[in-house]
Amino acid sequence: MPTESQRKFTSQINQREKAILDKVLSHYDFRVESIDKVRSAYKICTNKGLFCLKGVSSGYEKAKKSYHLMKHLRENGCDYIAEYYFTKDGKPIIKRKDKAFYLTYWIEGHEASFSAPDEMQRYSELLADFHSRLKGFKSPKHVKIRSHIKKWRKTFMKCRDELAEYRKYIDKLKLKAEFDYTYRDNIDYFIKEAELAIEILDHSRYDELREYYINEGTICHDSFYYQNIIVDKNNKLYIVDLESCQYDIPISDLGKMIRRILSKKRFKWDFDLCRRLIESYCKIRPMSREEYEMLLSMLIFPHKFWKLGRKRYIKNKKWDEKKYMKKLKRQLRNREYKREFIYCYIKFYGIDRDYDPDIIEL
Repeated sequence: MPTESQRKFTSQINQREKAILDKVLSHYDFRVESIDKVRSAYKICTNKGLFCLKGVSSGYEKAKKSYHLMKHLRENGCDYIAEYYFTKDGKPIIKRKDKAFYLTYWIEGHEASFSAPDEMQRYSELLADFHSRLKGFKSPKHVKIRSHIKKWRKTFMKCRDELAEYRKYIDKLKLKAEFDYTYRDNIDYFIKEAELAIEILDHSRYDELREYYINEGTICHDSFYYQNIIVDKNNKLYIVDLESCQYDIPISDLGKMIRRILSKKRFKWDFDLCRRLIESYCKIRPMSREEYEMLLSMLIFPHKFWKLGRKRYIKNKKWDEKKYMKKLKRQLRNREYKREFIYCYIKFYGIDRDYDPDIIEL
């Protein structure tokens, strides 16, 4: 095996990383020729082909979870999940101090793009297939997989209450910027939006159905975004990074994907696009009436507005004022489009709820 000095490393890899990679890769039966860093993973070029090395910080349990999910999927004929490559000792995971490492074959391709509707419909079908194949998955006793099924209402209420706390925090600020004044002026509107989301969630019989979804045991990816969908040269789709997977109501993944897409400037809460994504999903995994309502509650909830406030007032994200204002103004511009979207969704799917988009107060 070439020494560290003989290998080619990208400039993104520091000396400490090189030393760790040397020790980790010595457990495999190939000769390493070069190592590139790609996002949070490493592309390993060897005499036996290309591999992807993933290091999971403080995540031995996450790595075990990921391995068993991949194993289940591949054993059940799923070919859009990367195949594991084992160590010389036949182990799938290497534990080193506060990190766990695992190796899969490299998928040559590019990240998905959330811009072309036809392509996004394919992603929606892929997600539904992922959910269907993992329905009823029972993890081994030594593998921990958290569940978010019972936490939807609690999460919504917690975030709603935090919006009220941001208002108090801003009022106490001695020096306020334009962002603070503008954000403060709009908090009441978005609290009402959050309350509408909670009302619709309650109407969906969520509390009654939680046990059903627990027994159904469906795994959600919880990070089904463009960077975790790979498109190869033959236009085949792959799903990567299963570390964040958890038990949840399947439309949690769908809601997060649709919410991220519709809030983009080019789509402006386009209901027709949302309808097409839902229809694509339902080709593989049909949704119940209650799930249509749960999905709407997710889409209504002002997640981006709450998250922006959290970055500003809790995490103290060091963005300049222009960036903060740009993100806030985009959300305020979207309010009109989102009101119309809610109206169209309620009417099209026959949800028992009166709603008038021309009334500003929700």
